[in-house]
Amino acid sequence: MHDHHLRTGFAAAETIARRLPILWGEMIMPTRAGQAEVLRMVAEKQQAFVSGVLAAQMQLAEEAMRFWFNPFAAYSAPHGARRVADASMRPAAHKVRANARRLRRGQ
Repeated sequence: MHDHHLRTGFAAAETIARRLPILWGEMIMPTRAGQAEVLRMVAEKQQAFVSGVLAAQMQLAEEAMRFWFNPFAAYSAPHGARRVADASMRPAAHKVRANARRLRRGQ
């Protein structure tokens, strides 16, 4: 596993740990700040999903061009699939690390 995967995993755990009290607080006594954070959570996931799909499609197109524009070069399908998977996860990984930093600062 790569270092950036570990950092993203730790950032996701930190983000969940910092958001759980906000979610519990919203169930007991809603606030404007809490409601804004809940709406942000939902919107970010939708945005990260769409960004990930678009990034995967762009990487798939690049993989196809790599193969078709140089059909005699060696091509590794498993490595190509890994590049597509990495591209699809990059937007969500970036967002989860940014959320951890933001929540750590208390914003």
